[in-house]
Amino acid sequence: MKKYVFFLMSLIILSCTTEDDTVSNVKSSDQISLKTTNEVSLVKAWTAYGNYRGYTSYSRKFTVRVANLNVDKTVSIFHEKIDGSWEEIPLAYQFNIDDQNEIWTGESTNEGFGVSQIYGNEFVVKYEVNGDTYWDNNNGENYTMSRQEGYFFAQPDLNVSVDADFSSIFYVPSYDQNSINVTVDVRNLAPEKEVGVVYTTDGWQTQDYFSLTYRAFWNNGPLFLVQSPNNFGVERWTGNVQVDKAANTVEFAVVYKVNGQEYWDNNYGKNYTVAKRFYN
Repeated sequence: MKKYVFFLMSLIILSCTTEDDTVSNVKSSDQISLKTTNEVSLVKAWTAYGNYRGYTSYSRKFTVRVANLNVDKTVSIFHEKIDGSWEEIPLAYQFNIDDQNEIWTGESTNEGFGVSQIYGNEFVVKYEVNGDTYWDNNNGENYTMSRQEGYFFAQPDLNVSVDADFSSIFYVPSYDQNSINVTVDVRNLAPEKEVGVVYTTDGWQTQDYFSLTYRAFWNNGPLFLVQSPNNFGVERWTGNVQVDKAANTVEFAVVYKVNGQEYWDNNYGKNYTVAKRFYN
């Protein structure tokens, strides 16, 4: 199958500083110096909150692109805390987009009975490599997300994105078949739209398609509740289809059709692959 182009990583205005320009104890965005750099940029971020019978959960997830300047590097989210101090949330390398750029991701989850919120609303991206520190602080404004937003798309050209944490394939004994479930977020570009999944179970010798359904509210169990479109104009779409029980993996890409255009998320040309989960 043709590998569909996901989206062009836009070069947004970022900020840069070196180790001599300390940013510890940052209280506001104007304390991070402004320089233009293309070394690091936030791709997307997620926040969610839920409370059920006293069990509370706070979740934050981040996806970041960095220029591959050296093997030895660290990438993190420099995040405001409720008490006004700032703390780093480390990110981990995921894969190379190409020879020059990498994707790093990370998350922070705080949950349990009687837990309190740790992080405030503001954060920036920090990238340390070759003795230098580069920042994406949203052009001096810092990024801001409250505790229950769902996804924010930082890249202007990012219009559709698979949430791999909630996409899976598992065997359903009652049907004696597998079921593939896909969760996708799209930028609300127009009221009329179609979101669908192109998938294969045989290495693209054959392929099939199924449509996703808009979710005005989305929850992960009783804990998280996200409204869509959210404050950033991002909607959540979900769907599933039954496939042959002999299929242990499914490879797929997502297409978003709106305003006469098609936008694809094929995981930067790699497509997404989900493996079977077993439920008794």
